[in-house]
Amino acid sequence: MTHASSKACALAAAGLVFWCGTEAHAGGPLGPPGSRIQTSHYTVDLFQGPVLASSRITALAGAYTAIAEDAEGIPFNPAAASFRQPYSTTRDDYDLTAGFTSPGSVAGTDFDNNGKVGFTYDRFVWLTFGGLLQHERLGFGLNLAFQNYELGVPGTPVPLPGSQEVIAGVTVRLLRLDPVVSYGFLDGQLHLAGGLRFTGFYGVGNTGMPGGSADTERLLINSNTAGLQAGALWTPYDLPLRVGGAARSPQISVIDDEGRIVPNADGDRVVGNIFLPSRVELPWEVEAGVAVQLWKRPLNLPWHDEEKVSQADTERWRRTKNGQIEPPSRGARRLLKARYGAIPRERVLLSFSALVSGPVRDAVGVESMLSQTVERAGRRPVVTLRGGAEAEVIPTWLVLRAGSYLEPTRYGTGHTRLHGTGGFALRVLRWSMFGLFDEDTLFRISFAADAARDYFGWSVGAGIFR
Repeated sequence: MTHASSKACALAAAGLVFWCGTEAHAGGPLGPPGSRIQTSHYTVDLFQGPVLASSRITALAGAYTAIAEDAEGIPFNPAAASFRQPYSTTRDDYDLTAGFTSPGSVAGTDFDNNGKVGFTYDRFVWLTFGGLLQHERLGFGLNLAFQNYELGVPGTPVPLPGSQEVIAGVTVRLLRLDPVVSYGFLDGQLHLAGGLRFTGFYGVGNTGMPGGSADTERLLINSNTAGLQAGALWTPYDLPLRVGGAARSPQISVIDDEGRIVPNADGDRVVGNIFLPSRVELPWEVEAGVAVQLWKRPLNLPWHDEEKVSQADTERWRRTKNGQIEPPSRGARRLLKARYGAIPRERVLLSFSALVSGPVRDAVGVESMLSQTVERAGRRPVVTLRGGAEAEVIPTWLVLRAGSYLEPTRYGTGHTRLHGTGGFALRVLRWSMFGLFDEDTLFRISFAADAARDYFGWSVGAGIFR
């Protein structure tokens, strides 16, 4: 499910084709704040301030680095890939996740937190899909986040360079991929992980012939970036405490030449009088978090392999089918599930994290590109503070969540913004899903909302109630 994704609005560089005028000429480096951009030799800062993630993580204000559970936790801590849940009983297991978030759901959104309202975020959606495979203490995980952002149709369509077609609209798409591998040491109490980060973004023009409808898509601008990431998670069995951390390298990309807007002899990408950027960059990040669980339920429970349970303990749990007694592993599975079901459900989970995001050199913001006016971004490191709480108030039925985070600004004109988040997970039915799961499997729906000054987002999800 979002950190899961970078700021897709940065891809709105493609939307600059809407404001074409007289032919521009190449200039020098970026000028002082407020001056006009006269060069393509600048970078777009892809820092993402608002939390874009699954409904659980959104409701917890993104404070998930130390919780690091299931596939949805991979973008916040790659060590989540090897963390074995106590309800898992098989040597090999898997997890799947999916989520939907709609940021910018209110008119007048300031998604970038640059202190200016006026840029319209139309049909801005974020989707996430993820999964992990685990073999004993080894885990492989993959998380995919997709962001779609559509610019409005201009009053006058713009000619597509080198074609008779005109551009009547632009769709911006961002794709982020996080493949990771992790291993649990010390009987699964210490997890260490590493992986890659891939980000691709695409500015697609909705084109057609003059006077006709825009029914064809043409790639205008394209870039792909890659980086490294690492994570660690400590889950001591004798303490109601978890500690997690993650580090991510910067992702720097030069705009690919396969798009329709190619550089001229001076190295500038110019459409009319608009200078498009030559680079985009996702800054380096270092994140640390701690989680504490109160009330009846312990936080860190050991994982047991049903194949390693002694046969003497499984005898009373084995059944006879067609005159033959089941293998010991089937009895061990019932035994372990019964033990898990007997653990108290009542709990209050508190989680906190701090994220440091690095600077980006010679960078501007999204609205700076749109207006072609220099507005510096990412000139210094910034810190994001997050905190969330989760309580299972009605065992196996209802979980309530709330949180808050301080979103820093990357701009001289912006200010730190306080977010309030909240949500719930509600059990809706007991179902085997046509025999794919056990008959007593519980399913739930979840919802989350994130509100701040000039920002509102919401998220929905569904899955198994664990």
